[in-house]
Amino acid sequence: MTTLLHLSDPHLDGSPERADRLRAVLDLLPPSRRPDAIVVTGDVADTGAGHEYAQFQAVMEGREPWLAVPGNHDSPALLAAPAFLDVGDLRILGLDVTVEGEDHGELRDEVADRAASLAAEAGRTVLAFHQPPVRIGHTYVDPMRLLNAEVLATLVERIGNVEAILCGHVHTPSASSFAGVPVLIAPGIVSALRLDPDQSPLTDQVHAPGMALHRFEHGVVTTTFHYAG
Repeated sequence: MTTLLHLSDPHLDGSPERADRLRAVLDLLPPSRRPDAIVVTGDVADTGAGHEYAQFQAVMEGREPWLAVPGNHDSPALLAAPAFLDVGDLRILGLDVTVEGEDHGELRDEVADRAASLAAEAGRTVLAFHQPPVRIGHTYVDPMRLLNAEVLATLVERIGNVEAILCGHVHTPSASSFAGVPVLIAPGIVSALRLDPDQSPLTDQVHAPGMALHRFEHGVVTTTFHYAG
């Protein structure tokens, strides 16, 4: 069995409050439930500034192995994330689907080609990126999804051994499917999305930070969601 701790959207800004929210979810699991790896699906930083990534590195120190992918608030160059992480025979592929200056995502051909090449060496594959390829039924965030999902569908078919797609961005725990593969969306750490798209503010900053725990075993992925505080 392989266990992944899946986090998303800490939006670190240098403040101790946001770092504490990230630590709270990282410390939820007791030593007996330590995951095999940690995956952070974007918006690590709030503005993409260098000191925000330094804060992230400080919080994550001693928690290896982990993989982080960029979100629409991130600077992909400063995040400098590796392309993949191997956990046993499970290869986690981190995809950069950000579009500079935009909130929606786009899977570029060169990113898809690189992912297909890396997946060819793996027994099982997980794709991790920021904007989900599916609608969650919220009129504010749905237009900000991965807009060219047909490219992702082709990539999933090319790879052939994708066991799950991990995303964030919508600050809401969700489960769906796409191209025959589970799509698992982690809760937000900095905030939670309110149900009413006409409510202001759109996010609940007091809501407890959350995380997803994914267990992969014999071709089955089981996900539970947990909250700190």
